[in-house]
Amino acid sequence: YTVGMILRLTEGSLAPVACVEEEENTCERCDSCATMKLWRKINDAVNEVVDSVTLKDLVEWQTEFL
Repeated sequence: YTVGMILRLTEGSLAPVACVEEEENTCERCDSCATMKLWRKINDAVNEVVDSVTLKDLVEWQTEFL
């Protein structure tokens, strides 16, 4: 299981803003929004990180401290 899977099951969407939650954007200002590209990059980066870390990884990282 990845951290992303667990977070999405417990928290829902991980999107930083609602307008990047859905693939088809319904925001009327989407085409003229200066920050949309930034929000998509942040969303992609967060998803990349949480989808690349597994529960096993977290357990192993924790045992490094014991």
